[in-house]
Amino acid sequence: MAYPDGTPVPAEENPLTRALAGETIDGMELTMTPPGGQRHVIMAHARPLRDPGGRITGAVASSFTITALRERERELAAFAGIVAHDLKRPLATVRGFAELIHEDLTGPAAAEPAGERPRPAARPSGSTGYSGITAGDHIRHLERILAAVTGMSRLIDDLLAYATARDATLTLTGVDLQALVQEIVAEHLAAATAQTDRPVPQVYIGSLPTVCADAPLTRQLINNLIGNAIKYTPPGQVPRVDVTAAPAEPGWVRIQIADRGIGIPPGEHQAIFTGFHRAAAGYSGTGLGLAICQRVVERHGGTITAHDNPGGGARFVFTLPTPDNPPPQA
Repeated sequence: MAYPDGTPVPAEENPLTRALAGETIDGMELTMTPPGGQRHVIMAHARPLRDPGGRITGAVASSFTITALRERERELAAFAGIVAHDLKRPLATVRGFAELIHEDLTGPAAAEPAGERPRPAARPSGSTGYSGITAGDHIRHLERILAAVTGMSRLIDDLLAYATARDATLTLTGVDLQALVQEIVAEHLAAATAQTDRPVPQVYIGSLPTVCADAPLTRQLINNLIGNAIKYTPPGQVPRVDVTAAPAEPGWVRIQIADRGIGIPPGEHQAIFTGFHRAAAGYSGTGLGLAICQRVVERHGGTITAHDNPGGGARFVFTLPTPDNPPPQA
């Protein structure tokens, strides 16, 4: 038993011990980590028991877990930071460049009646507005606006997927991973081919089984992992992705997606699954992709882990149930 900061609770500070000494404890936040288990946050209460004469004859204590509550609060705080930074920043970009275009197209004399509005005697060749900014400048401004809007749209999509992965009702069906992965890979290859400045990824797809899962969530899971494997590759290097599967314990399949990219920073193999966590500087993203993956896998009763790839890069290993082992609806 420990305080929230990890400091062990002395025996004399144990809620039950304090209650036996006559104290009433209402709402003491503590943490407990069973051997080999996960850390839980609990709220403890304790009070002394007294006989008719007021003498303490014992004590009673109770506690309940607030781990999920604290996690929701952490997510809410992170979401507030995302809204304040990752949404407001591109909005400022949109506004700034929109104002530049508006000012140039309307000019400083736009408020004057049309018949009295002075026109510049001469403008630089190729200019389109009162300030002499060229059409090329307008195009670049609009490209910045479109990029900012695309980033906001991607973030909103990920936020919705993050919530859906936790709260949506599972619609379980037989999902053919072979067909699904081939379809997802084809989409990524088509996108890479359209971008002539990037090498086309090399993807190996092994023999993949059918699993019992929610099809849209499974697509989100695999698309995120393959997309990350391609994205987190050093510039100029051909992305290499291997997708394989093997039987796990009875009723489960173990799927592995391995790459030869930049790998995972030391000590962050678990942290990367935390919502809004960004491990690699210089790469765009919302910090939600792997958190979505973890939620999807856990909703199906499985596990997902990250490992270093012996040849460089990263390996993500997750389990999904077989058709004869449907997960409980949660």
